[in-house]
Amino acid sequence: MSVHSEQTVPWVLLAGPTASGKTALAIELALRIGGEIISADSMQIYRGCAIGTAQPAAEELHGVPCHLTGCLDPWQPWSVAEWLRAAKICAAEIISRGRIPVVVGGTGLYFKTLTNGLFETEGAAKHPEVRSRLEVEWDVDGGVALYERLRAVDVESTARIHANDKLRVVRALEVFETTGRSISTLQAEDRAQRKPLNAHRFVLCLDRDDLYHRIDARVEAMIAQGFEDEVRKLLDLGALDEWPAMRALGYPQMLRMMRGEMDRASAVEETQRFSRRYAKQQMVLYRRWWGAVWLDAAKGLTENARWIEKMLEFTASAA
Repeated sequence: MSVHSEQTVPWVLLAGPTASGKTALAIELALRIGGEIISADSMQIYRGCAIGTAQPAAEELHGVPCHLTGCLDPWQPWSVAEWLRAAKICAAEIISRGRIPVVVGGTGLYFKTLTNGLFETEGAAKHPEVRSRLEVEWDVDGGVALYERLRAVDVESTARIHANDKLRVVRALEVFETTGRSISTLQAEDRAQRKPLNAHRFVLCLDRDDLYHRIDARVEAMIAQGFEDEVRKLLDLGALDEWPAMRALGYPQMLRMMRGEMDRASAVEETQRFSRRYAKQQMVLYRRWWGAVWLDAAKGLTENARWIEKMLEFTASAA
């Protein structure tokens, strides 16, 4: 497949629930179209967590470069804003090499911010003391006074923000106090200036029973591959429940098992159950992703990769 200029090279965005086979499809596709993978998984970023977060191994990648996996210490926080900046840098470098960015993962918020943008204000970010003061004021009366204050300066925001939404009410007032302008006005200006991302969006799905079977099998495979040893090494590093990486599926259960708070069978069963619940939540988010093409995982890697490749070729020839 031919590669065009930096302005016309499309990104390929491939989302899907956990255990749907999206990483394998991304690798197959990247091999076909000359792509490089960017992980859109909030937990694959952590080193030392390869098994529990299903980071693709070198032998699985078949030489395809994979970015934003295993490159952050498990105790370090990692925000959606940081991921968005890193993903854009990776994509620019990939395109400069004459290749195609293939973004794959299950973190729906990453895809949402990538396609819709993420509003940030430097002024507010530099005044944490303002946020702290507003949070104290909120606690006085449960936010009643702050919400009325917000209504007085930004009625448009109060039409979208519930009176009990402490985080967003405080954020909106923080922006107003540090910039002198309403957050709704700044967001509108930001949207007007933002260039739309040139991307093809796909969601890999399959029958619920088949998906749940895959999820259960994946958890069993994680145990067989040495998941317990992986968590034990993290414990040797001083792993705490509060570490960001320890919020990934399976890690809380393994930690509790190693502390004697639950047996192995219960840890496995709970991980499977929580993973199925998470997959259900993921699918709810993906259904709201406008413009995405849904792919049936049951058709297999080759057919789905070939179909995406043909779509890219068609749109490139029509451009």
